[in-house]
Amino acid sequence: MSKVEVSINGKDIDLNPFVEEFIKNTVKGMVSTLRGYEKGKIKIEIED
Repeated sequence: MSKVEVSINGKDIDLNPFVEEFIKNTVKGMVSTLRGYEKGKIKIEIED
């Protein structure tokens, strides 16, 4: 089973199942098209 975790400034954000599935599928869809993609854990960090 896949798990999506979101934190902002170190504080975990609760995700309902719909949002978790939405984020998972969106990110997997984007990164799977990149050269060098392999199945496994995906980690993305964004500093704003």
